[in-house]
Amino acid sequence: MNNGSRLVRAFILFVALGMILLIAAQYHFIRFPEPYDIGSPPDLRQKPGWLANLRLRSLEADAPACAARLREAGLEHILLPATDPSRLCHLKNTVMLQRFSAAALKPEQTRCSIAARLYLWERFVVQPTAKAHFHTGVKEITHFGSYNCRTIHNSSHMSEHATANAFDISGFVLKNGKTISVKRDWAEGGSQQAFIHEVRDGLCQYFNLTLSPDYNADHADHFHVDMGWVKDCR
Repeated sequence: MNNGSRLVRAFILFVALGMILLIAAQYHFIRFPEPYDIGSPPDLRQKPGWLANLRLRSLEADAPACAARLREAGLEHILLPATDPSRLCHLKNTVMLQRFSAAALKPEQTRCSIAARLYLWERFVVQPTAKAHFHTGVKEITHFGSYNCRTIHNSSHMSEHATANAFDISGFVLKNGKTISVKRDWAEGGSQQAFIHEVRDGLCQYFNLTLSPDYNADHADHFHVDMGWVKDCR
């Protein structure tokens, strides 16, 4: 057997073993230590590790577990009843999001899994970045909402907003009263620009799609994030 064949066989065995472990963890046949338990949702109070995105996926499939993780993190969320506002627009596994670890926001109905990802981003990216640049934290995150029964702009395809699987973030209010906006500060230079770019990059860690002013004029005043099929960070 040549070296090439051995490498192919080793790779196949490695993938097969990985699949067996993944299935076993998903159905709780085996239990891994908390940071490596790919079969259970992550503890939102802990800084995400390298398996975070894989574990966050379980929140999309298990809404009650997602709501329980939010409550553990100090957010008393109740899953809202599923509704079908139209044939193409659906609200399922949603919660009313109105605060994060330290920052508040205007109450908005969004998918529980989106709320969990935003919570991790606010706690482990936004707050530390604000303190690094401004020596204070963020007390409010402003936004344009989550649910909106519509198509993608200039397209016939339904937006991820049509199922509350997206969120649009427009700016930040610091604890000292200073405001930072995507529209005004994206290209203005200084600490505001550095902060706004770093928190955008942080969103890319948690969401499949992150769009900013770098993408097009439609996103000149906000960050769009979603958990649709398209993966990109611009």
